[in-house]
Amino acid sequence: MPSEVFSKHTFNKVITLIRKGVDAKVKYADKECSGLAIILNPTNASWYISTRDMNVQIAPFNAFSHDDLDKLRKFVTRARQEKKEGKDIEALVATFAKSGSVDDALTVHDVEHNGALRWEPARDLYLEWLLLNRNKNTHRSYKSALGAVGLASDFEPVAGKPLAAITTTDLVRVRENVTRRGREGNAKGSGIRQANLTVSAIKAAFTWFINKPDVFALKSNPASDLRKSMDRDPKTKTLSNDRALTQMEIGAFIYGLEEISNTAVRSSLMLQLLAGQRRFTPVSAKVADFTKHPHYRYTWSFEDKSHAWRCLPCTDDMALLVKTSIRLAEGQDDSDYLFPKQRPKRTGDDMSGHINERTISRCIEEMRKPGGILGDIDFVVATHDLRKSFITHMGPRMGEFYIGNRQLEPDDVEMITHKNEGRDRVSSLRYDKNTYLDVKLEILEAWAKFCYEGYTMYVLQLQELQKDQAQKKAA
Repeated sequence: MPSEVFSKHTFNKVITLIRKGVDAKVKYADKECSGLAIILNPTNASWYISTRDMNVQIAPFNAFSHDDLDKLRKFVTRARQEKKEGKDIEALVATFAKSGSVDDALTVHDVEHNGALRWEPARDLYLEWLLLNRNKNTHRSYKSALGAVGLASDFEPVAGKPLAAITTTDLVRVRENVTRRGREGNAKGSGIRQANLTVSAIKAAFTWFINKPDVFALKSNPASDLRKSMDRDPKTKTLSNDRALTQMEIGAFIYGLEEISNTAVRSSLMLQLLAGQRRFTPVSAKVADFTKHPHYRYTWSFEDKSHAWRCLPCTDDMALLVKTSIRLAEGQDDSDYLFPKQRPKRTGDDMSGHINERTISRCIEEMRKPGGILGDIDFVVATHDLRKSFITHMGPRMGEFYIGNRQLEPDDVEMITHKNEGRDRVSSLRYDKNTYLDVKLEILEAWAKFCYEGYTMYVLQLQELQKDQAQKKAA
């Protein structure tokens, strides 16, 4: 058996023998690394770990070049050490042959023998933590964005992969899988928004992983250089159509709600409109979030999607919606939610959740179909446009309101939509009569008046249209 320090000369010699062919087995052993060998047969040539105790094929000879000698020697030395400790090295060898990376191979080996985590169980641990420590809407959207449901096929580049072996390139491929489905028409819209949410979720997950060194032992964060999609969404609204609903269009929306037979859907959308909030805020509201108040009818305290705690007073119309919804909810197995789940998602579902937000959105999707109440509007109306309309119309009117002697400014509209008042502050506001709640009530009452004036305008317009049509028919 020839033995020499492997070099470029060795490679050239083996390549020549492969080209000519050999009649019997030829073995070359590396003097610099005990166990590293090249074995030629009449049909093939391969890298081996070859010692008195084992003879394990690593990979075909052409899988590595002269430049890979250092990592081959490093790998063989470590593989022999692991074998000496009585560990199975099958996964170690298979991963090195596939990736050419000693670190990847050792990471997989750790998974097999030392309990290191792969992507799926690590992701699920993060989602469990998210459910306990963040808003439920965040957990719901991240669960989908991280491939636990819905997008599982997009995560094929990291499926089953040890966490420490995941690279930025793997994560980029996940992002591109989502956008590719969008381009092919198999994702909502063009897939850009889904891809960007997935990027945000991945970055948040890996930030959590790297801050748990005793659990995940990550030495670097592969998501740190991950960026959102560089493609522009071809379905993005143009600036000319990127606007809020007009007063008349808001009135049309209220008119359209009257045609909805589902009381919970109708009430949730109306409460969202009158409160100027996101869709999920009323959808996920619990009965306990509403406290009866001698001056404000009810106060509503909640944590929104951005984890901001706020307290709102209820106008007469909001209070009536809340009171009616609480009464209806009490008839549904004493649900904790203002708008309880309406149908089981699976066999054995205990029906303990809230109404599905997609049920709410489908209502507006029906309204904007051709011939629908919102069908002629020059942009795609969605639930978030209700909140945008509140900000657009009430922001410029903030100067009509005062807190003490201070005249409010346009940005103060955020006391309704964004401001984080903190848990302690919310706790006191929900029971006390307070200057801040007074001005919030004034703002919400002014907004309700604006909305109902739009409703009146729309009804009058319909009556005029019907009158004109009747006259034309009579003529």
